[in-house]
Amino acid sequence: CAPVCLDALSSERACAYHLRPGTCDEGGIVNQLVAQEDVIWEGRPTWRAWPGRWIAGWVLLPVVVGAFLLLSVWMRTRSHRWKVTSRRIEVETGLFSKRVDTIELWRVRDVEFRQSLFDRIAGVSTVGITAHDGTFPALSLRGLPADRSIYDRLMNAVMQARQQRGVMNLNP
Repeated sequence: CAPVCLDALSSERACAYHLRPGTCDEGGIVNQLVAQEDVIWEGRPTWRAWPGRWIAGWVLLPVVVGAFLLLSVWMRTRSHRWKVTSRRIEVETGLFSKRVDTIELWRVRDVEFRQSLFDRIAGVSTVGITAHDGTFPALSLRGLPADRSIYDRLMNAVMQARQQRGVMNLNP
C-alpha cells in the first residue's frame, strides 16, 4: 500500500484518528479502518426534544422572554452533533469553538432507550449511554427519532464490538 498523506483525506477522518493534516499514514491504516466503518446515524437533535420551551417561546414571542426561549432551543440544536458508527460514537459540541469527544463502542457498558409522555407526543426519544471511560462516562443523545431502530442498531453494534475485542462485562 502506498503511503497516503492526510492532506488528501478529509479533516473529519483526520480528527477521527487524532492525526494532524500533513502527517502521513505509511501503511494506509486510516483508509482501511474508515472503509470498514458503517455510519449508523448522524444528525442533530430536533426542536421537538424541548416542546415546552418551543411552544412557550412561540406563545411568548411578542415578549422578550419568548425570544430567549427560542434562542436557547436553537443554540442547543446547533451546538451539538452526534455521529454513531459501527465502531464509535463521536460527540461534537460548541457553537463558536468545537470540541470532539469519542467513545469506542467496545467500552460501552449500558445503552438505554427513554421516552417521556411529552417525548412520545413530540415524536422524539433519548438514548442514554454509560461507558467505561474516566473522562466521558455518561452520554445522553436527546432528540433522536422516536422509533427504536437507532437503539436496536446501536445495541447490535456494541455487542459486535465487544465480541471482536473479547470484552466481558464483569461489573453488575
